[in-house]
Amino acid sequence: MFSPVMQPDACSLPQRSGTSLRSPGLPILTLDERRLTPALGYVFNCNWLDPLESLVSILWKFERANALPGHVVARLMGADVDPYEGVVPQAGNVDLRRLRNTLAVPLKTLRASLLLSTQRKRHSSAFRYCRRCMARGYHSVLHQMLGVSICPAHRVVLQTTCDGCGYEAPYLAGVLLLETPYRCVWCHAFYGGRGWSPNLHQPMNSAHRKAITRLHFDRFPG
Repeated sequence: MFSPVMQPDACSLPQRSGTSLRSPGLPILTLDERRLTPALGYVFNCNWLDPLESLVSILWKFERANALPGHVVARLMGADVDPYEGVVPQAGNVDLRRLRNTLAVPLKTLRASLLLSTQRKRHSSAFRYCRRCMARGYHSVLHQMLGVSICPAHRVVLQTTCDGCGYEAPYLAGVLLLETPYRCVWCHAFYGGRGWSPNLHQPMNSAHRKAITRLHFDRFPG
C-alpha cells in the first residue's frame, strides 16, 4: 500500500534519477495514418469486443492485432487530435464515423465506449481498472464512473494506481496510454497480466456479461 505522499502526481510523470522527462520526439512515419483503411490489410474483428468496452480498450486491441504505434492509433480518433496531448474519450471529442470506417465497428458500439459529456462530473479523471479484467485484456467505460467502485464482473475494488510504482495515469486517449496497453505508463509493469492478443482471445463468460450490462441499465438508464 502506497502512502499518498509517496504517489507520483497523476497529472505529471515522476522524475527518474534527477533528470527531466523529455518530450517525445516526432516519429518517422512509415504510413499515412490519416488514410488508414482496410485496403492496407489491417486485422480487426468485432467479435473480439465485449459489452461496454471502453474506447481505450478497443484501440488497444486494434493496436495489438496490427502492431501499430500509439501515435498512429491516436490519430484515428480525429484529424485534429494531437496524439501527444490526447483527448478525454467522451462524446464530442472523437470522430465516430472516422473510427467506424477504419475499424468497421458499429456506431452503437463506439458510442457505448465513450463517456457522455453530461457525465463530466461523474467520471474519474484517472484511469481506473480491475486487475482481473486487465488480465484478459478488458477495460469497461463503467470502470470510469465515480458511482462505480467495484468491478461488476469480479466484485473487486477498482484501482487507480500502479501496484509497482504508485503512478496514477490520467484517463486520456493519447500516446502515453495507447503505447502501453495493459501496463503502467511510467514503470511499464502490467496492471494484472499481459492482457489481450488475437491468438489468446476468449469471449467474456455469460455471468460477467450479464453483470456488466445489468449495472449499465440500472445506473445509467437511457
